[in-house]
Parts: sequence; C-alpha cells; structure tokens
Amino acid sequence: MRFDEFDQFTRKLCTETEKIILRYFDSSELEIESKGDDTPVTIADRESEKTIREAIETLYPEHGIIGEEFDDKAAQSEYTWVLDPIDGTKTFVAGNPMFGTMIALLKNGDPIYGCINYPAIGKRISGDCQNAYCNGEKVTARQGVSLENAVVLVTDHFSVAEHQNGDAFHKLASQAKFVRTWGDCYGYLLLCLGRADVMLDPIMNPWDIMALIPIVRGSGAAISDWQGKDPSKGESIIAANLDIHSKVVAQLNP
Repeated sequence: MRFDEFDQFTRKLCTETEKIILRYFDSSELEIESKGDDTPVTIADRESEKTIREAIETLYPEHGIIGEEFDDKAAQSEYTWVLDPIDGTKTFVAGNPMFGTMIALLKNGDPIYGCINYPAIGKRISGDCQNAYCNGEKVTARQGVSLENAVVLVTDHFSVAEHQNGDAFHKLASQAKFVRTWGDCYGYLLLCLGRADVMLDPIMNPWDIMALIPIVRGSGAAISDWQGKDPSKGESIIAANLDIHSKVVAQLNP
C-alpha cells in the first residue's frame, strides 16, 4: 500500500465531503447542536463523516475506523483510519473559512499518512512523514528562523493556562515576532507552507492529532506533544521548525 493509493482515495473523498460542507457553510439556516462536552456539532459534521466511513467500509472493509461523531469500528487488520469531518467546528459555524476535514491512516497504531482538506479556501495538504504536498506541489517548512523572529500560532490562548503552563506560554509569546490565533488545522497548514514557525494546541483528541503527524514531518518540521514526547500518544501538540522546536518545548515546560 503506497502514498499514491491513499492520496488518490482521500482526494476523491474530500471532493465529496467538500460539496456537503460548502452546502451548509455560512448559511443562516444551519442548525447547531451541543455535544456532551459543550462543543458544537452540525449536520455537516455528521454527513461528512458518514460519507467517509461508507467509502472506507466499501474499499477497505477489514480496516478499523475512529471518528469524532460516531462509534469506533474495531480494526480487524493492522490499518485504522482516524477521521475529523470538520476540524474547527466553532470556526465553521462562525462563517470563518479556516476549518478543514482531517483524515489519517494508522499502521499498527502509528500514523503513516494524513491529509487535510480546506473546502472554503481551495487547498488540500497531505503527507507521509517523508514528504508533504499542497494541491500537488511539494511544500517545505521554513528553516533558519530564530524564536525572536518567529510567527507563533495557537488555536486558543485562553486554554493554555487551563491545560498547560500559562505563564510559560506568555513568556514565550513575548519573545516571538508576533502571535496570532490562526488556529485549528489551518495553523498547521501555515507552518508547513513556511508562513509560520510554531503552532500550539494545549489540549486535543486523537482525531485532531493523527493526520497532522505525517504532514508536519513530511514538510520537514518537528511535532511532539506539549512535553516533547510522541504526539500519537499525547493529548496536545507543539509543532515547529526544526531549528526551534526543542527550544519551544523547553520554554513551555520550565
């Protein structure tokens, strides 16, 4: 099983889910529900994940599936797909285009392929830990940038103090060139395209994380959990250029 096989399959999936998502995007008639953890969910989330699941079950019936909106399907082989139909649902329901559909493939628990489709901005990025491509063009994260000249992104800076060391984050932020909340999966796109240098998420779920790992590594950047450990086994992310990743981890964990 090769990158081209996964990439062709998920590209077709994203074409279908994009139609569903854009049908509801920025619509005054979109109904928003709250899940048990008070996070929003919409019919666009559910219809998109259902479409992806059905395609996987048809082509790869022996594979497992883990998704945000429906129950897990136990794996009967070494492969498992991990799905987030709309990463950044709060962004989506606000009419902001910086959301995406995330699809990852794990082999024996390790993420080997990931893709993120951004329906509202016409971009799709994918990677396999060796290379990363955006709309078919190879992309490379920026290198040689010091922390003092770095663009630092975070999905929600208020949540840092709730889940990690807030004082350490503010100290790091004060040293950077500037900090913005261009977050969720969009921040990782900017990192991989060389337009940002650090992307932070202090708390995450597996479906938020798994697709990022092959993509970020494929772009030549580094990715870990908040403490610098294996991101596939963590609940947070620090992604950064290779030059400064270890420094960022150290500063966020004094």
